[in-house]
Amino acid sequence: MRDDLMSAAADLASIVGKTALGYYGRGVDVDTKGDGSPVTIADRAAETVARDWIATRFPLDGIVGEEFGVTRPDARRRWLVDPIDGTRT
Repeated sequence: MRDDLMSAAADLASIVGKTALGYYGRGVDVDTKGDGSPVTIADRAAETVARDWIATRFPLDGIVGEEFGVTRPDARRRWLVDPIDGTRT
């Protein structure tokens, strides 16, 4: 199971990376979150893709994401999602 999970995580990283890369060099607007940190449509889109993928393949797992918070906090396994770390203007 561990190898399967690592393979799944690698697949997820590839899919989310492609999503984020689609925004590279496009001059996306940067918003400021309530805590003062920056966020872009690329951040939100990448996390959405990750959440959808996880929910489909591991429906009992929880998700902790920077942009959209916690889903199923009491799950036995939780995925920590922050696909684009360090967004800067």
